[in-house]
Amino acid sequence: MVLIDPVAISPQGSPLVQAARQNEKVFAGLPAYVHEAILRAYIDGATDNSLRTDEMQAYLRPWLGDEGQKAFWRQVAQVDDKYTEEVEWRYGEIRCPVTILWGENDDWIPIKDGRELARRIPGATFQTVAGAKHLVQEDAPEAIAATVLQFWRSLEAG
Repeated sequence: MVLIDPVAISPQGSPLVQAARQNEKVFAGLPAYVHEAILRAYIDGATDNSLRTDEMQAYLRPWLGDEGQKAFWRQVAQVDDKYTEEVEWRYGEIRCPVTILWGENDDWIPIKDGRELARRIPGATFQTVAGAKHLVQEDAPEAIAATVLQFWRSLEAG
């Protein structure tokens, strides 16, 4: 299993997530242009490299419009440590090979959480990805491809 910057260790949630959890209705009711500006800034903060317009649109599209805006803030408000806390104690039971990739500059989830996750999973390896934040797939897709290929080869080699 290859994990890339997963939400797996509590506590979780950036300052924006914490504010939205406490004020979901306020965020869901923001004027559309303010909501979109917050989303753009939030997504932009998850990459070390600026996204092209079409790439940014792909991330924004599901969360725009009245329904999209409400859905975005609803899912943010549902972030709750109870969901990770109820499974964290089981990480030591994982028996398959695990490699964890983490954006070296991730501002959304601290790198210490990735190291802690790797510590809790028996035999897990942990790799940071230079020049990447939380959206490693945008900042360094080649690092993901290389890691997955190396992981598969190691399984074949046995």
